[in-house]
Amino acid sequence: MIEEQGVIVDIKNNRAFVKTEKGTSCESCVARETCHGVIGTNEVIVEAENRINAKLGDRVAIMVGTATILKASLLLYLGPIAGLIIGVVLGQTLVKRFALPVNPDLLSGILGALFLAIAFFAIRLLGKRLEKKEGFRPVVVRVL
Repeated sequence: MIEEQGVIVDIKNNRAFVKTEKGTSCESCVARETCHGVIGTNEVIVEAENRINAKLGDRVAIMVGTATILKASLLLYLGPIAGLIIGVVLGQTLVKRFALPVNPDLLSGILGALFLAIAFFAIRLLGKRLEKKEGFRPVVVRVL
């Protein structure tokens, strides 16, 4: 489990928006260079489930499960690679099977790029669905 501390800056329904600083768990994260928060600072606003009914301005600890991070990482990194490989292999296979009068490398490149774009789109849609699931959001675990 990864735990970070921060201050609640907004509350909407059952969700708390917690301002945290990029911490020690960020140092080992492979996405640290692409993860951005408030521009020009080390601050990040995290949306978390507020199960303990913490109040605005409370200093809290938020937690994300390790399994959640692994699942999201696999989806984010392997999805596009799989799409690219499927597109390239499909392009080569179509040219050979149907004797298409097209350069196989060109068709493979086009289909690879197309399937890569489809994979990114699918990940975006799936991400929207998963962020609504209870187990895929950080949780406020205690007031400090």
